[in-house]
Amino acid sequence: MRLFYLVFLSTLGIAASASAQAPLSAIEWLSDSIKNPPEFVIPTDTTPLVVPHIMGISVENGLTPVSPDAIGLLSPALTGFSAGLWGDMLAGDIADLLTNFPNEGTPEARSLFRRILLAQANPAPNDIQNGLVLQARVARLLDIGALDAAEALIALAPVTNPSIFKQKFNIAILTNRTTKVCKTLRATPGISHDLSARVFCLARSGDWNAAAITLSLGAGIGAIEPAREEMLIRFLDPELFEGAPDPTAPNPMGIMDFALRESVLLPRPTGLLPLPYLYRDIGTRTPLRAKLEASERLVMAGSLPSNLLFAAYREGKPASSGGVWGRADSVQMLDKALNEGDVDKISPAISDIYVEFANAGLLNALAEEYGKALSTLEYSPAYADAKLPVLDLLHLANVSNKTWADSAVLDESRRLALAIATRAPLIIDPAGSAMQQSIINGLNGPLQDSPAAARLLNLLEENRQGQAILASLRLLSSGSLADPEGVRTGLYVLVAAGQSASARKIAVQILLLPVGG
Repeated sequence: MRLFYLVFLSTLGIAASASAQAPLSAIEWLSDSIKNPPEFVIPTDTTPLVVPHIMGISVENGLTPVSPDAIGLLSPALTGFSAGLWGDMLAGDIADLLTNFPNEGTPEARSLFRRILLAQANPAPNDIQNGLVLQARVARLLDIGALDAAEALIALAPVTNPSIFKQKFNIAILTNRTTKVCKTLRATPGISHDLSARVFCLARSGDWNAAAITLSLGAGIGAIEPAREEMLIRFLDPELFEGAPDPTAPNPMGIMDFALRESVLLPRPTGLLPLPYLYRDIGTRTPLRAKLEASERLVMAGSLPSNLLFAAYREGKPASSGGVWGRADSVQMLDKALNEGDVDKISPAISDIYVEFANAGLLNALAEEYGKALSTLEYSPAYADAKLPVLDLLHLANVSNKTWADSAVLDESRRLALAIATRAPLIIDPAGSAMQQSIINGLNGPLQDSPAAARLLNLLEENRQGQAILASLRLLSSGSLADPEGVRTGLYVLVAAGQSASARKIAVQILLLPVGG
């Protein structure tokens, strides 16, 4: 009945006559409730690059256009990857490998996987220009909540088929940047068979009447299922549902379902939201607690730069103690001590924040934020209690300060981390643990006694660098709990694949980060 009422109003022109008010009430609530994403900022190492020539194919001369699978935000010069990252692997095999690869391991391991997803690379030999590998890359970025990166990557691809358009549309409704995709849908309606998308775009453009009629027709022919129909009616005019019970959230909840429910302020389902749904929670209008919780999860997934998390910690006075508020308070206390140069306060502030962030699995983010600042401090006995925490943060940040390392009493793991960070010779201590010895062997190489390493080196010889790197990351995925032999092999192959800087960072993180950190 409600849908009939909407269409009845449209056909009589009542909705049109009320266009000065009704479309605003039907559309502005969307802007008011979800138009608060963070500023679209791509980190400097993911700045889009123009790719005028790939494999000798020129798009300027009217020849075969660059394959969607070849595009990327990072050039081989930036990544150290070969342009032939996948060798002769078929497109379907590459897509399957990326789709099924877990976003696990130390922060640097996750970062290396993300660089693979963003890298420019030659398309597969059986490429048919349908963007199969691109779609797999974008899907993984979307899964881990890296929406800005996913949006920037797929923005480089022309909309050549409904699958690519669907990904662009899904990203757009999560980021609330829908203008371009809706223009594309309006210009080429056949690019999407989803009538829900058409209703959404018509409503966002202010054409409330056409949206209601499209919804009525779509529901009438069974192209829009009843649950989605009800949500779209709410989307067009929430006032029709005043006093009605809230509909149960679908399980699983798709991207369109989530966006529609958010737009009319329906309660979220209990439990943790999927990572891509957290994007709107890091906006400027979100309550600070929700913003902090979302930012922490995205940073731990490697999908949000840590500086944005610390900017959120500094936004306002902590409303309570413990949890995210405790970490916000510790950040503000350390900032104050450092700004004032108060030696008596710096040491306890560092000790406290180290414990807070180690327990939360955010120690590497803490190192990224404060490592360089701490490296400028000259050690004095007043800092004695903070000496080991500072050294850990320096080495995780890949910086050093000799005054802090001198005369420090370090255990074997910290001594090895110091040697790796300062690029000192790595010498095996027979009394060291199996993990420590494996790390040294892996970074030093060669591994002539490892069949596993030989198999991965064969992949490198076959120009399957991407496959070899991902196989190495799988061996390293458990961090400090990984099998030492797997760590030895994984680090060695990463070095052989030209990723020695990442291998060294992963080794330090294995040594210094607590389990899960």
